Amino acid sequence: MKKKIGLLLMFGMVFGLMQAQSFHLGLKTGFNTTNFNTQAGYGFDEAKDDFKAGYLIGGWTRIGLLGNLSVQPELYYSKKRGGTDFNESGSESFSYNSWDMPLLAHLEVVNLRLVKVYGIGGPVASFRSKDEFKSTLVSSSYNGDSFKSTNWNFQLGAGVEVLRFTFDARYEWGMNDMSRSDMERKTKSMIFSLGYRLF
Repeated sequence: MKKKIGLLLMFGMVFGLMQAQSFHLGLKTGFNTTNFNTQAGYGFDEAKDDFKAGYLIGGWTRIGLLGNLSVQPELYYSKKRGGTDFNESGSESFSYNSWDMPLLAHLEVVNLRLVKVYGIGGPVASFRSKDEFKSTLVSSSYNGDSFKSTNWNFQLGAGVEVLRFTFDARYEWGMNDMSRSDMERKTKSMIFSLGYRLF
């Protein structure tokens, strides 16, 4: 019963915001380039991380709050890829597939009618759907890595909106260690996305 009441209240709040403020809905796709900023463990002296390309696809909403300030929740499926070289010990490559849910502040800084410029930033909850590792490492105590099921990141960037199209560039950095092993790994990503506002 409490769950039903909570859901009704949530839908009521969302409906109220849609009625009282501007509301937009759109689709987006893009690519990212990521490394996993590895701090070596298991006796490895150092690690060198490589940036590798991935992708994202999903949608976004934007709800007006006050003046030029809006809140922009998003949901997209992303794939991030990276690699780490442990010098003579070998190397490791991996991919991380997840459902990402950014909750972003959207601030419009320039409005030229047809062209708008904005800044964007906020936290991202990342829910792992799968990961994959390939390793050439030789170690008696290390037999591979895996990622935690939930991770937290932060995004900060800027973009431009032309008619119904948006293009933005964001930097994303990990706020927690996402590795289950003694390796400490935090994401560093540059994300470039193209969006289309449906309404």
